[in-house]
Amino acid sequence: MQNKNLNLLRLLVILNEERQTILAAKRMNLSQPTISIMLKKLRDQFGDPLFIRDKNNLTPTIKCENILATLPALLTQLNKLYSDNTQWDISQLNGDLNLLISPPLIPTLGSQLIKKLTLLAPELTVQCSHWAGDTPQRLENSPHQHFGITYLPMETNKTLLEQEIGGDEFAFVVSNDHPLQHASIENVLLYPLAICLIPGGITGPSKAEQLIRNLKIKKKINLRTSDISLMTNLLKESNYVGVMPRTLQALMQPHFRFLPIPHEIVPQSYQRKIALFCHQTNRNQPLTEWLIKEAKEILNSI
Repeated sequence: MQNKNLNLLRLLVILNEERQTILAAKRMNLSQPTISIMLKKLRDQFGDPLFIRDKNNLTPTIKCENILATLPALLTQLNKLYSDNTQWDISQLNGDLNLLISPPLIPTLGSQLIKKLTLLAPELTVQCSHWAGDTPQRLENSPHQHFGITYLPMETNKTLLEQEIGGDEFAFVVSNDHPLQHASIENVLLYPLAICLIPGGITGPSKAEQLIRNLKIKKKINLRTSDISLMTNLLKESNYVGVMPRTLQALMQPHFRFLPIPHEIVPQSYQRKIALFCHQTNRNQPLTEWLIKEAKEILNSI
């Protein structure tokens, strides 16, 4: 890259994220004519149009896509060289931080993480939403202060960073006055069953349903939902048996009992891994590293 302006490469990344020169200009605090001049320099350097206008948006060429595939890691290293010379201060965070969290994790991990964030960064506004089917695309298209946390496995592409932060076991859950005392397969079959869904995961039956089917148990799943309030109300007011994450156990006591799922259904010590996701441009950034560290500590303490 001798005699090339590396700062111009940042424009490629931002144009790919925003797809409009006017939005890229706002992101970089530059005028739109300046952005156009920078883009012309890039086109001359690479001998390629790089972006083709498609209606109101810019679409990267094949050569541009190949260049973009190598840029996040390169720019991250450059940012790290400069950021290492300054002390990062979480209290200086401001604007909006978007957290997209799997619904079963919001009452536990989500609440504790947000509590600490808003305490340490009072000028920051956290926008917390449920992880949904389109969340990976949102994280790809909105890299600035957008982070997601959910269970694995999760279908994403190389645009996103996936960092494991812990694991979770699942258990049968019943109300305190439920007649079920021992969660054998035979006993559970006597009651309606509700499954806690993990939105946006690999399509198809839940893990619990797959295991039940593998054992060829003739049991109808009566409810699938990601709404924790719906499940807890249903368990409280009926003889439903729920399948829920153990991370909720401390929050739901003393009104509910958690019973281990028989080893014939779930292997001993089986866990579903939990991961933090964000755009690759956030790799090694102080905020990303802080979120990973804090999320691990919270999950270890639950």
